[in-house]
Amino acid sequence: MTGSVNIPRILDLITLERPDSALAQAERMARDGAEEGTLVWARGQTNARGRTGNTWMSGNNNLHCALVLRPELPFFECCQLSLLATVACSIAMAEQAEPLLELRYRWPNDVLLNRGKVAGISLSGELSGENVVWLVLGLNVNVFDHPPARGFAAASMREEGFQQYDREVLLSAYSRQLVSWLGRWSDEGFAPVKTAWLARGHGEHIPYEINLPHAKISGVFAELCDNGDVIIKTKESVSQRVALTEFFAGDFKPAVTSV
Repeated sequence: MTGSVNIPRILDLITLERPDSALAQAERMARDGAEEGTLVWARGQTNARGRTGNTWMSGNNNLHCALVLRPELPFFECCQLSLLATVACSIAMAEQAEPLLELRYRWPNDVLLNRGKVAGISLSGELSGENVVWLVLGLNVNVFDHPPARGFAAASMREEGFQQYDREVLLSAYSRQLVSWLGRWSDEGFAPVKTAWLARGHGEHIPYEINLPHAKISGVFAELCDNGDVIIKTKESVSQRVALTEFFAGDFKPAVTSV
């Protein structure tokens, strides 16, 4: 199925046929001074990446895009954009879905469809002290098909029975939702994002496994904190708080300054 891309005027869409990845291209452009709102869309990818450099299997006719932002905010606040983007993505997906399809979130960067991973969010960028110089908000969605599962169930919109499974329509809807939610986040803070996320959160008593740069935490979801951190109850019934900053620490580097 094919549609047409119609994104908000505030964004500048860059369409590429087959770069190494939308994420890598957006990072290069951000480093070279690309303006906030530059949105890179890759129709295909030769060396796709997800969070912390993990390989992302692109599949066929799926959605891969990355947005350049320059929020001029502390790192801990910018990490909330991962949860914001999962909300924007699922609302956009729901526009093409039947009501009975189950869309959920897995903290802090996955969208689940009927309990299989259908979309993943990535954040990367450069820091000057505690502040973000620039960041790239990446999105990969299994629209048409999904790659072989790697330690978790995977899903795609087409294979799970969506009425539509059009990546161009999805990109248009996602970009509109993203701009809208970014505006709310700027004006109202994280509270509206938290409320929306909890409405589709993975739910209590569902097993969680969080892979941090130097540790793996297993347990069940207990609480989403007011700043976006999560509290996991481990198998030993110990409540453990996991910070968004710890989750994304490996994807942000000190800014390179010219001498």
